[in-house]
Amino acid sequence: SHTFHHHTQAEMPFWRILLFWSGTCLKEISTDMLVWLTIIIYAGIRISANTLDYVPESVELLEKTNIGVLGGFLSFFLVLFVNQTNGRFLEMYGFSKACSGRIQDVAGVARTQLPSELGARLVRHFNAAQVAGYVGLNAIGHGSPYSKAHFFDVYNEANCLLTPEEMKELDRHDMDD
Repeated sequence: SHTFHHHTQAEMPFWRILLFWSGTCLKEISTDMLVWLTIIIYAGIRISANTLDYVPESVELLEKTNIGVLGGFLSFFLVLFVNQTNGRFLEMYGFSKACSGRIQDVAGVARTQLPSELGARLVRHFNAAQVAGYVGLNAIGHGSPYSKAHFFDVYNEANCLLTPEEMKELDRHDMDD
């Protein structure tokens, strides 16, 4: 169903794809006060610039400066920021894949060398720990999809990772904070 939904979205006309609200950053941007404050300040400056009959002295000073240098610096720092962010993502992805590999290693040993019930419980706990690790990447206070309710609880219910008693024990540790 989920895959079918994305498949049908990809086959829609271009203008319909552009107008999607869910699965985009538009909701976050539309509720961010800093974005609105910046737009209001920009609109205020443009309105005042178009209603004034004279050129303020501060604007005359800007004519003598090279604004292109500022754009160059901003572009340079933007590239550095994106590169650093991408590097952190790739590092976290590598850790996640390594963790997944170690869980598979332990699962193989646990299921063959330990009593059946103990081995299964150990594997469930390791898988729950990995899913909880993704909740740890949650942007605290920003309603990220990696929250306990929207990520951990969904995977726990679908895969029976922790029993209700184990969940009660885990609830004293607030995953979202």
